[in-house]
Amino acid sequence: MYRPAHGEPMAWRVARARTEPESGAGGSASGTTEDTALNRTKIRERFACQKVPRGGVVVASSVAHPGRGVIECPAAPALGAGLARDGLRVRYAPLTAHPADRPAPRGGHLLAVSYLERDGRAAGIAAAVHPDDHAAIEAVGDAMRRWEAAMRSRRVLLAATRPACPGARRALEITRDTAGGGQAVVGYGPVTDDPHQAGALTREGVTTVTDLDRLPEGTGVVFPAHGVSLALRAEAAARGLTIIDATCPLVAAAHTEVARFTERGDLTVVIGRSGDAAVSGILGQAPESTVLVESAADVERLRPADPEAISYLVQTGIPIEQATPVVAALRARFPALRGPDPGDFCYHASDRASAVAAVTGASDLLLIAAGAGCPDARHVVRLAEPAGVPAQVVTGVADLCPDRLREAATVALTSARSAPSGLFEQIVTVLSGLGPLSVVNRQVTSDIVTGRARTRA
Repeated sequence: MYRPAHGEPMAWRVARARTEPESGAGGSASGTTEDTALNRTKIRERFACQKVPRGGVVVASSVAHPGRGVIECPAAPALGAGLARDGLRVRYAPLTAHPADRPAPRGGHLLAVSYLERDGRAAGIAAAVHPDDHAAIEAVGDAMRRWEAAMRSRRVLLAATRPACPGARRALEITRDTAGGGQAVVGYGPVTDDPHQAGALTREGVTTVTDLDRLPEGTGVVFPAHGVSLALRAEAAARGLTIIDATCPLVAAAHTEVARFTERGDLTVVIGRSGDAAVSGILGQAPESTVLVESAADVERLRPADPEAISYLVQTGIPIEQATPVVAALRARFPALRGPDPGDFCYHASDRASAVAAVTGASDLLLIAAGAGCPDARHVVRLAEPAGVPAQVVTGVADLCPDRLREAATVALTSARSAPSGLFEQIVTVLSGLGPLSVVNRQVTSDIVTGRARTRA
């Protein structure tokens, strides 16, 4: 049967016709949370219900309760996923609870934990098993105990700065609009690094190539947000391909700056990350007069032909703060250093890092909605490390852990680029079924109000 937490009395209340806790009784046998406001209305009960086959579990999507009316069960998917991992056959359905002192159908043993929201609505978790299926009763009782322990009043802080930058979203829209117009469209490399969006493009007929050799004349080829080299652009034109230029305006501005610096005879130092597609496109504007540096230490290894003729650019897609010490090292070594128009800086990565830091620093746990094996999710974990807050990548509500949530009065939630559609909202929904919930949206947005770009990051 139900295994209590340390110091907790073993008690499933057998529901009678009167089910509300008496005034001052507290309403719960559980001692698993300090949340007095929640415990004041929380009750744990056992009912009869409709028939459930042996070896199976019916997790309630809602419960028709004899005293509380309809109990909504938003956390049902998380409860059911854990039971399925235990090898039980799980299905979801609305259930009707029958008090023990009234005639009721036989065949179902319903365990329920419920509480009242401030507006009087009831919420909770519930599951039904066959009354003689002792293994299932034990498994359900244990799962219910763990999820009940995770019930508390809670805040969710949403790091709402979107994972994909405006340039990437713009490229996706351009590609979809072109494909929707009936034109055959080929992406030069991935148009998006979101696997779900990439799959949608494939279904719309958009294919991907890594060279232009086999494309027939007139084919529409999309240059992605991170841009391409001058040589590739020239090759596409020479082959008679139709160029669909989805290059981010800030990336295009960086390309223009390289051309300007090169024309005046400067060496262009590109501050960025080796292997990033945006870096390849920038270096490809003038391969003979550009060089990549990733750190202040790299600056010491530079040997320009003319120390008076040197300029720098910051790769789009990295936090400006990451480039600052490198720029300082360049200025210290090359006093004549010249830089780009500051109105063309990309602030999206900085904004996202700031948003993650803001919510993580005020939270007990960080949840990251993501696809399995997502590099961007690992990047978000690294962003959160300075706060010393535990982080968990959640690929589905089945990954939510009641033991982690138990002590988390404030949960930070953000998305990686690979997050399946709807997962972010599903996580919030589950948390809303584990006690009164306040959802706070925190977004960091830099607006360039002077300079050429005037681009919302």
